[in-house]
Amino acid sequence: MKKIQDAKIDDSTLRDGLQMPGIRAPSPEDRFIIAEILNDIGIDRMELFGTWYDVDRKTAQLLLDAGFKSRVAIWVRANTADIDEALKLNGIKEVGISHPISKIHLDYKLRISEEEAFNRISGAVKYATDHGLRSFYHAEDCTRADWTFEKKIIQAVIEAGAECYRICDTVGASLSAHTSDLIPLERSVPDRIKAINKLFGDKIELEFHGHDDLGNAVTNTLTALNNGATWASTTMLGIGERSGNAETEKVIMNLYYHYNVNRYKIERLTECCQKISRFCDIKIPNNKAIVGPNVFTHQSGIHSDGVIKHPETYELYPPEKVGNIRRLFIGSYSGKNVILHKLKELIKEEGKSKSFDENDGRVKGLIDYIQNNLFGSGARHSPLTEGEFKMIVRMFALI
Repeated sequence: MKKIQDAKIDDSTLRDGLQMPGIRAPSPEDRFIIAEILNDIGIDRMELFGTWYDVDRKTAQLLLDAGFKSRVAIWVRANTADIDEALKLNGIKEVGISHPISKIHLDYKLRISEEEAFNRISGAVKYATDHGLRSFYHAEDCTRADWTFEKKIIQAVIEAGAECYRICDTVGASLSAHTSDLIPLERSVPDRIKAINKLFGDKIELEFHGHDDLGNAVTNTLTALNNGATWASTTMLGIGERSGNAETEKVIMNLYYHYNVNRYKIERLTECCQKISRFCDIKIPNNKAIVGPNVFTHQSGIHSDGVIKHPETYELYPPEKVGNIRRLFIGSYSGKNVILHKLKELIKEEGKSKSFDENDGRVKGLIDYIQNNLFGSGARHSPLTEGEFKMIVRMFALI
C-alpha cells in the first residue's frame, strides 16, 4: 500500500475554488499570481478551467507558458468537443475529465442511462489518450453511486488510458469510518479505497476530492491518503461550491506535522491565502486554522502569560513557519503580565532605553485602570488597539 509520506497535492483553487458563490472573479493576471505561489509552495498539480471563456483560456495559456514545476491540468467534461478546445492550448499535456456516475445525477440532471454514461466516459478518456494527453477521471458523486457500476467505470477508464481515478465526494456524503449496518461501502472512505486497490492494484492511481457539507473534508482526505490514495484534491482556504472543499493548507500542515512531509514551502501558505482573499474579495475568518489572524493571537491572562514565557505552551509551531505573526491583545480577562509585556514593548518602540519598575505607582495605576475601570466594570467590551493602549500609557506618564 502507498505510504502517506508519498502523497501528492492536486490543488483546485483555480477551478473548483472559483465556483464559490458570491466571490469576485479574479483577472487572469491575479490568477497567475496565485498559481506562481502555488508552484513555489510545491503543489504537485494545479487544476483549472481553460476552455469556457476567454479569461479561462488566457489564464491557462499563462500557466502553460510559465514552465512551472507543478503539473497543469485543464478541467473538461466527458466529450470530445471540450477536449478539442483544450487541445488548442499551446503546451497542454493533461486534462481532468469529469462526468457523474450516481443514479441521482444520471436520472435527474443528465437524464441518461448508465450505458450512455459508460460510453461517454470511456470514449472521452480514450479520445484524450489517443491525442497524446495524460488524463485523470473525476467520478462525480461516486460516493452515492452503485458500487457494481463504479467498478465497471474504473475498469473502463484504465483500459482507455487514464492514469488516475478521482473519488469525488461531491456532497460530502462519505465518512472516515469502516463499513457497518449503517455505513455502506460507497460512503466508507477507508474501505472503498482498499476495495478499489485490491481489485485494480497499481493499474491506476487514486485521488480523493472531498467536499465539506458535513465538515469532514479534511479528515476524509487524510483518511484516504492513509489508506492507499496517492492524491489529495484540495483548495486554498477550502473555497468552492457550497461549504467548500478540504483546505490545501490544512492537508499540507497535517502531512508536515504528523508525517514529517517537508517538501512543501509552508512559509508561503498564509501569503497565498491572503492573495486569494484580496483577489476574490473573500474574508479570511479570524479563527481560520493556520492562516487566520487569531491562530497566533492571545488575549486571556493564562494563555498570554504562557506564550510570553515559552510560546510552545499555547502554539503548536511558530507563526513564522507558515508566514503568520504572533499578536498579544489586551482585553477582557487579560492578566497583569501581558500588560507589562506590552508596556515593555512600547517603551522599546518609543526609543526609551530605561526599564520600568513594576512597583512604580504609575505602572500599578495603569494595570488597575485597564483591568478594573475599563474591562472589569463592563465599560469596555472590545480589546484595546495599539493606539489606544499607547494613549493610556501616555495618560499615566510612562512614555
